[in-house]
Amino acid sequence: MGTALRKFFREEDSGQATVEYILLLSFCVVLAVALTRGILGALDRGVLRLGGQLEKDLKSGRAPLGVWSN
Repeated sequence: MGTALRKFFREEDSGQATVEYILLLSFCVVLAVALTRGILGALDRGVLRLGGQLEKDLKSGRAPLGVWSN
């Protein structure tokens, strides 16, 4: 892998292309992190809502009527 990177940087005629690749990669990483945070936040809220509903059902000793329908 190290030789491939050295070869890549040696073959580039100008630093502009390398900078463009780095900027594009940075943008992709930032976008991936933002999407991951959003997805994990939504998942966390859903799990907390489910836990709250389960706690309520267990404390009351009842489950909603729709639980047992097929």
